[in-house]
Amino acid sequence: MFLKRANSKIVWLIDLDDTLFFSGGKVMSTINSRMTSFIQNELSIGFEEANRLRVEYWQRYGTTAKGMQERHGVSFQPFLSFSHHLPCFELYIKFNPYVGKVLGSLIGRKYIVTNSPKNYAVGVLKKNGLLRYFDEVFALEGMWINSQLRCKPARLLWQRILDKTGAKKPHHILVDDTLANLRTAKYMGFKTVWMREHFNKGQVHAKQIFIRPRYVDFSVLTIKELIKISRRLC
Repeated sequence: MFLKRANSKIVWLIDLDDTLFFSGGKVMSTINSRMTSFIQNELSIGFEEANRLRVEYWQRYGTTAKGMQERHGVSFQPFLSFSHHLPCFELYIKFNPYVGKVLGSLIGRKYIVTNSPKNYAVGVLKKNGLLRYFDEVFALEGMWINSQLRCKPARLLWQRILDKTGAKKPHHILVDDTLANLRTAKYMGFKTVWMREHFNKGQVHAKQIFIRPRYVDFSVLTIKELIKISRRLC
């Protein structure tokens, strides 16, 4: 755990993919391909239909894994294990060199909140020397609430995190590239930061808007700007 100014009232909730690094290259293309392959085999359908379902479930449920579980009763763990099996994944992932310095400069507790599997999130952070900056990793396996998967952007997830941190709602700052996640977090009373550093690099944001919505408190073009926000809020 990284203890720099841990007595601060601020709690940073930071997304992983496309927030701390760009996942739209080999990383996400490989994961998406494996997801589609799994769906093809599991449902005995063609590639185009499987790929369509993958995207549809991601958009509707926040993660394809939840869509497969909800709609087809597919076991959660085998799907994730297959889709996120990336041997030598550290070769795929490139963090900008200043990310660690920024994280180390932020005042307050810091948590990763990702809809990815925990072993993937921890592995990515550890390989890049960033795990030490975070107090905890909230990943997909820990998002089961009342026997249902409640991943981002579910409000019940934000409530669970509130219960975990013990901090007041306005002291939480969500940093995320996905507007749907920021919207529900804002309605919960969190501060919101829209990370746009990797916004135009992939197709995942093709249908998102470019004007800052009312539920976004801060819009940043680089993670370096979080230092200024930290100074204003802490």
